[in-house]
Amino acid sequence: MRKVLDDTLGRHFDGILVRPGDPGFDAARSVWNVDIDRRPALIARPAAPEAVAVAIAHARHRGLPVAIRGGGHGLAGHGTADGALVLDLSGLDGLEVDARSRTVTAGGGLRWGPLDAAAQEHGLAVTGADAPQVGVAGTALGGGFGWLHRLYGLTCDNLVEAEVVTADGATHRVDAGSEPELFWALRGGGGNFGAVTRTRFALHPLRELTGGVLIHPIERGARVLRRYQEVADAAPGRLAVRLTLMAAPPAPFVPEPVRGRPIVMVGVAAFAPPDEAERMLRPLREFGPPVADAVRPMSYLQLQQPPNRFPERQRAHGASHFLGRLDDAAIDGLLAAAADAPGRLAMLQIQQLGGAIAETPPEATPFGFRDAAHLVAVNALAEHDDAAAGLAAWSAKASAAIRPHATGGPYVNFVSADEPASYVPGAFAPDAYARLTAVKKVYDPDNLFRFNANIAPSATPSAPRPQE
Repeated sequence: MRKVLDDTLGRHFDGILVRPGDPGFDAARSVWNVDIDRRPALIARPAAPEAVAVAIAHARHRGLPVAIRGGGHGLAGHGTADGALVLDLSGLDGLEVDARSRTVTAGGGLRWGPLDAAAQEHGLAVTGADAPQVGVAGTALGGGFGWLHRLYGLTCDNLVEAEVVTADGATHRVDAGSEPELFWALRGGGGNFGAVTRTRFALHPLRELTGGVLIHPIERGARVLRRYQEVADAAPGRLAVRLTLMAAPPAPFVPEPVRGRPIVMVGVAAFAPPDEAERMLRPLREFGPPVADAVRPMSYLQLQQPPNRFPERQRAHGASHFLGRLDDAAIDGLLAAAADAPGRLAMLQIQQLGGAIAETPPEATPFGFRDAAHLVAVNALAEHDDAAAGLAAWSAKASAAIRPHATGGPYVNFVSADEPASYVPGAFAPDAYARLTAVKKVYDPDNLFRFNANIAPSATPSAPRPQE
């Protein structure tokens, strides 16, 4: 299907155009978060990177702001906006692994599932989201956590080159030596500076790991969180641990009496040969003991892409906070935050940070929390047709319980539609925010790209937000 808005765009645009009233418009405007329901003026799906500049020029001519959609997976639904031109990059899904240089080149619309699979064919990997439908470029633009962040750093730390089309329609190929300020801003500054049509990442060797989950009843929650902090204090970079406070899933490895009951799920990944991995995991496996133990040697793809875990669309609200070392007060706050979760998909997740994240100099990227010990995400999720979930209220309540113990936040990629624009500067270190503002003034002085964790091209963070 090829839709033409006007002769000028139609003659020069290589791709698909969809506007209100066209067949498939409702499907084309939808994003992962079902609670985001917006009506753009035009959806442009370029078939080649050159068409991105044509679409951006058209948006400027018509006075339309631009919402960029990569994977379309995010709490705030930044990939769509009322009255905007949606630049849907899903057709730019090229992928090339260079095993000799240990790099991977990804199109701006590529998702993590294909990239992980292609890299693992060569025994290689890079830190990325553990949901296969999440967009690669969007992950890197906001920082990028994953099972490998303690071993190999954030996704943005591994970005070595990018191609980006800026608001004036110019294409920039940037790296550490070419337009270094724009390159710096892309490595964690959000989607503020243009449409990223191509990325290249460093890859790292990865073949052996032991991973999975241990389950404890919520009644043991305070003891589990204390043990988690003890393990985190001494953990090498090759050990990743995350806790999820949630209702036990109806999975085969979960005993029947536990299913549906509140639990603490301890997710682990030890990137080492089996004997060494078992030594690293012993303090967690022997504690309790757990009511379920599904930890075993596995492949990285099994860790990243467990079957039937990630729905294509669902309802979602949330918040995020960075924390220091967990003391008793913080542990009590986290357990209070997790209480009364509305449904089996609403959860609180605590990710261990440190390792390679903390070893990277803070000025290397805009990411501002390299000294944080933990990232806490309030994931208020529900099935797409669950109209009475109460997600927004629980998300706000849980976030309020955590905030007194936080060292900062939100995390750029977890900014939600419920949070005011005034929260955005807190996602960056103060000097980084000022530097990002300067880059924004150069490459997007009119704030054409405003549907993101927005950095306004002025000293005051008062950029327009999408209608809720």
